[in-house]
Amino acid sequence: MPAADTVVVGAINHHEWPVVAPWIRSLRGTGFTGRVMLVAYEDIGDSVIQKMQALGVEIHRTTMEISVNRGRFKDFAVLLAGLKPETLVVATDVRDVVFQTSPESLSALLDPAAGHDIAVSSEGWRYCDSEWNLKTLKKVFPDHESAMREAEVYCSGVIVGTAAALTALSARIWQLSSTAPGFNGDQVAMNIALREPAFASRTRFLGVTDGRIFHARATWMRTRLKQPATHEPRFSMLRGVAFRSDGAPVDVLHQYTEGKFERMRVLSRHGCLWAGLLHRLLQTIRPESDAKVYWKTAPAAPQA
Repeated sequence: MPAADTVVVGAINHHEWPVVAPWIRSLRGTGFTGRVMLVAYEDIGDSVIQKMQALGVEIHRTTMEISVNRGRFKDFAVLLAGLKPETLVVATDVRDVVFQTSPESLSALLDPAAGHDIAVSSEGWRYCDSEWNLKTLKKVFPDHESAMREAEVYCSGVIVGTAAALTALSARIWQLSSTAPGFNGDQVAMNIALREPAFASRTRFLGVTDGRIFHARATWMRTRLKQPATHEPRFSMLRGVAFRSDGAPVDVLHQYTEGKFERMRVLSRHGCLWAGLLHRLLQTIRPESDAKVYWKTAPAAPQA
């Protein structure tokens, strides 16, 4: 698929340049010359905006509504509605995503003949296996706990689809999560939406061993859960790149921030290590509301 028919979209708030630079540097480093759309909320400094624009990023400044995790889907729905319906869209997190191949290749995840115009990938566990996901489910969507407890967790950090499909999905995620009493309601909302009749048959659900989109938590977390990690992708500290089990590079690496040394290696690969360490030091000395940007989860406690 030509770059002109592919759009990458993301959203940021609060983060400084070293945190978000790997996303755009890695994307342009793949040779991708296509359109990149970035929703930038009010707490992003002008210097970050200018550096993004220097790398050909189209900036859409707007006001935060609730949180970046949920509010971005409201804004994605508006932006994507202005694209040609068949445009390939790769919607990602920004602070913990790097591209290892050009996003045009992700068109292979969609199968229009089979009616699949959305693709999502698994984190490698169910809600009942993951402390953070289970806690969020209970807090944000308690009415769905019984139905979703045994369900596989698909990650909202990287979503692939046509512009038409992701416009509809983004609007539905926003509709579900906008009144939810929790910061990270977007991922649970997406998992609920994708099991609804409007989206279930049009979605390709990728297992953790597919490897083209790799949520880096999976391998080390499944090891802690004493579950086999056979055929899952692996991160190479030597090369600073994640590889699938067949030796091919992962297309999109997500949540590399889950491991301190992996994060440092990725920052180093994309020329952000020293600036990133300085930024982290300043966060420690002058903590702000977003100081703990590298969070996530632990295995859920064993069930009684």
